[in-house]
Amino acid sequence: MTDPRPALRQTLSTFDERQKKIVGGVLAVMIENPDRVREKEWISEQFTQVVLLACDFEDVGSVDEGVSRIQAYAQEHIDTLLSACFQLFAVTAEDLAPRVTEGLTRDEALAHAMDYFASGPG
Repeated sequence: MTDPRPALRQTLSTFDERQKKIVGGVLAVMIENPDRVREKEWISEQFTQVVLLACDFEDVGSVDEGVSRIQAYAQEHIDTLLSACFQLFAVTAEDLAPRVTEGLTRDEALAHAMDYFASGPG
């Protein structure tokens, strides 16, 4: 089986700062609620909430315009960003599985996952 880590690192290295914030935010929610990550509606709601927090839409003229821009951004990026979240969640779980019995914390798991952003391709 091919190691997914190099391709994941490559994908993450192409993300802009907003996309990285969104992936990090969604991943933090996933790590906090691992039993819910397979619930499509729940993960979509979490994604939308993180997009809302991560996107800077201060220059919108109205609430309707803001909602429209957030919806457009979410629809355009949901597949790519959630795919990265799920891949990152899976490889982090695989990487850290041997340490679970040592009392691994959620913060340690998130820090480990965030290292995939820093290491870039390779």
